[in-house]
This record gives sequence, structure tokens and C-alpha cells, in this order.
Amino acid sequence: MIFPIVNSIYKEKGAILVVALVVMIALIMMGSLAIMITVTESNISRNHRMAKEAFYLADGGHPLAVEIIEDIISNKVLSYSGFVIEKNLTNEVMDYYQGDTNLNDKDRDSPRSSPDITTTLLQQSLNIDIDRTHTTLLYGGSAEFSAGGESVGVGGKASKKVLFEINSQGRVKSGALSNVITVYRNVL
Repeated sequence: MIFPIVNSIYKEKGAILVVALVVMIALIMMGSLAIMITVTESNISRNHRMAKEAFYLADGGHPLAVEIIEDIISNKVLSYSGFVIEKNLTNEVMDYYQGDTNLNDKDRDSPRSSPDITTTLLQQSLNIDIDRTHTTLLYGGSAEFSAGGESVGVGGKASKKVLFEINSQGRVKSGALSNVITVYRNVL
């Protein structure tokens, strides 16, 4: 009677090897999946960081452009240095005409094709396009309203409002690119 039990033990001789192989394959698949997930998350994190760097670089173009616009308006010429600045920028900001021809090239330039300002910040490129888009009269404020009419009261006369569209394009070394378009209002 002992012989049948011994025979069944000998028949299951390779089962442990099969079970070990199945467990090992499952562990290899789980390890491979964990590595793939880690690499994917790392790539997502890197791409997100590069996109944020490009955005902040492009966003930094607005204060620089505002400073240059104000410099041109107050001095009637560009006295700012340290950047590559298109020669037509003063004409564009001041909206100068030569005869019947408008010297503002806002329809022909962009940060990609012909930027008004080109510079590098921390060895990363920043291109800025400034376009004068709109000029209107800006009447009164609270003093004129309380006096009962426009152009009456403390202010006394209308001001001029000039709108500029500032299109900044930042490109980081890794190749990420971001465009930020803002509007700046200058009251003369």
C-alpha cells in the first residue's frame, strides 16, 4: 500500500519548476510594467517642466516690451540698448506715416518671421513682436462724473488711450516653445 503514494510523488516531480517559472515570468512582467510607468512619468514630468520654462520665458517678454514702449513714447526715439531691436520699431510704436504710407508693419511681422525684439535670457531665446492696434480718446473719470459731464471738472480734457498687442515667444534649449499674447494700454 505504500507504493501508490510514492508513485504519485514521483509523477509530480517537475511541478515545482513549472510553478517557479510562472511566478518568475509574472514578476518579470510586473517589473517591466513598473519600469515603463516610471519612464513614462519621468517623461511627462520633464515635458511639463520644459513647457512651464517656455511659458515663463515668454511671459517675461511683456514687462520688457512695456519698458521699451514707454521709452520710445517718452523719448520719441529708441534709447534702449542690449537687445537686437528691429529698426522699424519706433515707427510701429509711434504709428508714424510717410505721406499716405503707414510705417507700422504690424500685418507683416510676427515673433517667428520678423520679431521686433530678439534677446536671450539664461541662454534661451525670446522673440517679441509689438503691434500698435488701436488709439481712442479716453474721457474722464470719477471727478468728471461727479461734476455732471465729460470734460468738466478736475481732469478738464480727454486723454488718449493707445493699445498695443505684445506677442512674446519663448523657446527653451530643449525645444519647448510657448507664445504669450498680452495687451498693454498706454494713456497719454
